[in-house]
Amino acid sequence: MSFALVTAVSAPRAGVKPIHTRRTSRATPRLIPPRAVEGASPSPAADETVAQDPGKKRRPELACPICLRPFVAGTTCACCSRTFPTTDGAVLDLCLDAGGANGTYTDPPLRKSGTALFQSDAISGIYENGWRQSFAWAGFPGEQTEWEYSMEYIRDAGCAGGVLLDVSCGSGLFTRRFAGSGEFDHVVASDYSASMMKQTRAYCDENDATAKAVKDGTLSFVKADVGRLPFATGSVDAVHAGAAMHCWPSPSAAVAEISRVLRPGGVFVASTFMDPTSMLGDVFGAGAEEAAAPLSEAFIRSGVGTGGAFNQFWSERELRDLCGGMCGLENFERRRSRQFILFRVNKPVKNLILS
Repeated sequence: MSFALVTAVSAPRAGVKPIHTRRTSRATPRLIPPRAVEGASPSPAADETVAQDPGKKRRPELACPICLRPFVAGTTCACCSRTFPTTDGAVLDLCLDAGGANGTYTDPPLRKSGTALFQSDAISGIYENGWRQSFAWAGFPGEQTEWEYSMEYIRDAGCAGGVLLDVSCGSGLFTRRFAGSGEFDHVVASDYSASMMKQTRAYCDENDATAKAVKDGTLSFVKADVGRLPFATGSVDAVHAGAAMHCWPSPSAAVAEISRVLRPGGVFVASTFMDPTSMLGDVFGAGAEEAAAPLSEAFIRSGVGTGGAFNQFWSERELRDLCGGMCGLENFERRRSRQFILFRVNKPVKNLILS
């Protein structure tokens, strides 16, 4: 596996309207193989980073979603005695409500907010064919171009070649591209919706490249809550979330979990919707958008025009504060077009042996 930092950014594809970008700080070069962490333990507690031989192919390292202790699929957690089932289509269910004693407790529906809509088989069926494509009205450039932009950020951060976690993967539109690219040791498709996970697995089985990845053991499927990710601390090289953050019940909890599972130097890449006033920056310049930011954020909090309790539209400075000020991620970079934003941030590199 190569650890060279890739800095080249490809030109926009023919027929694609360029999207303006802003680089606010230099990416942190990946100077050492991942996971070479001073004092790492092979049996990690929740606050430790997992050590792994950099010469071997990376694999996702599961953790019990309750106690975050190492967990092997198909077994019972030795710490909290929970067993988690594998559902139809070989999807491992590692949500907190999986395999419970009697299934009588469920979280209040409002707490799941926008995620509840995607539990429907009908919705998951049309998401692949029309729903996601309709985001073009907001400036989304199309799935292939968005994936190419995401890969540029991942390569630029030096994070291709390891484990990529595609959270809130929906029907697997990006999962299939990541897994089929051959640029990762392992890709994990993850979503809270059982219906979406079923769709993702079915589409991957129908695609030659991803069907081979499943057979080779380099693509797996884990039903999980983004607010309680069932992966070991520091065990993931890259996390991707395509058009998902606006549906998360608690974005701060989710980004904190993403920060936890990322290795030092790992990258989080996400696209989402900005609020309508963000387009002021496109028309009148960044100064106009900044001046309108307090009004914009009041508009967002009111829920008017943003789906109320079901969706969270963003200002850019809110995203910066969420990722950086709240969750300790750095090197914020982004592409924007109208209400579309695609951004990347890195897990800080600290206490590493540079050798």
